[in-house]
Amino acid sequence: MRFLHTVAPCLMVLSAGFAAADLLDQLPQCAAKCFEATLPTSQCAPTDINCLCLDTAFGTNVAGCNSMNCTMVEYLSATNTTYAACGVPVRDQSGILIGATVSFFALSQVMVIARLLDRGISSSTSLGWDDLLIGLSALAGIFFNIPIIIGGVYGFGKDIWGIAPNDITTSLHWLYFAYPFYMVTEAFCQASILAFYLRIMTDPTTRKIVWVFIILVGCFGTANLFVMIFQCWPISFFWQGWKGEMIPASQIDMNLFSFIRGGLEIGLDLVILSLPLRVSIARLHALIEFSKTTNPTYDNTPTIYWCSLEANLFIVVACMPSAYGIFKKALSMTSNRNTSNGYGSSNKNSYFSHQGQNSGSKLPFGKITKSTDVKVYHSDPLDTTRSRSDVELVDH
Repeated sequence: MRFLHTVAPCLMVLSAGFAAADLLDQLPQCAAKCFEATLPTSQCAPTDINCLCLDTAFGTNVAGCNSMNCTMVEYLSATNTTYAACGVPVRDQSGILIGATVSFFALSQVMVIARLLDRGISSSTSLGWDDLLIGLSALAGIFFNIPIIIGGVYGFGKDIWGIAPNDITTSLHWLYFAYPFYMVTEAFCQASILAFYLRIMTDPTTRKIVWVFIILVGCFGTANLFVMIFQCWPISFFWQGWKGEMIPASQIDMNLFSFIRGGLEIGLDLVILSLPLRVSIARLHALIEFSKTTNPTYDNTPTIYWCSLEANLFIVVACMPSAYGIFKKALSMTSNRNTSNGYGSSNKNSYFSHQGQNSGSKLPFGKITKSTDVKVYHSDPLDTTRSRSDVELVDH
């Protein structure tokens, strides 16, 4: 890890009275020894911390020494202490991660609940397999989104050296829990859209093609689920391996897997639904840094929130046909209510008169009666003011 290599000099400002001795007292013992051993290679005075912070070569040498002589926990502690002394803030994307996840998670859940209520209660269309599958997708989405939010609360999204060691482990543990449910969420959502196609399509050839893709989605989702669960062995290496104290017996190249899976996922999205395509491409772009960083809690944050955005947006898109019907019914009910209010406020010339509650009536609001007087006039043939037979309707 490079030491202040890309940090602007304006951030390298110390508070007054800070000395090198103060920094050494706060560093782990291994890092303090590296600092003292490397100090002669710098042209800066030992007490000039500002100069030392701006000395890129000195910082790189100290960081290299720390990585060889300190544990990962000590190394991160030394990095955090040194950066703080040089006025470099800890970068934090956890707010973006939590905000984006909560927003789209809430939207997707509302859409699914509205769809199921509309189909199950107020709609003439009965619940189908597409509704069941989107409900299962939303259920899996709960176990996918909530761990991401909790991981963000524990610091995922910050520079790893700015997070307490126990919080690093906890956030990665929650992230491991979220990954399999991400795969399940997407598989159920894709299957729901395909099941919807089966509901509305009658052409035998088209239905066979849809069934082929349903089987393909099921196999693809199952394979992804097992890869996410057993991506390393022991599986605890996922959240404990960052310490550098464990050597996995086996481990999948997640960077390669993510690219292959991302490409196949885009292909399926293209066939099933074109709208989530741009999000999938953006997520694939974010995977470039995945598994190839010494700062995973910060650098992998875009990957996580793009995954969350993709899964939740996919659910929203799957509910759009039902949403149209729900909004149409809501507007129709509002229009009917306004029309009813208009009739109720009319005067004696109204065509309908609303009677009081009647015990013999089965209607919940009494009964509606209408009476009409019919007067027929037979006029003289020479009378041009009326036709031979006029009918006059008088409402009461």
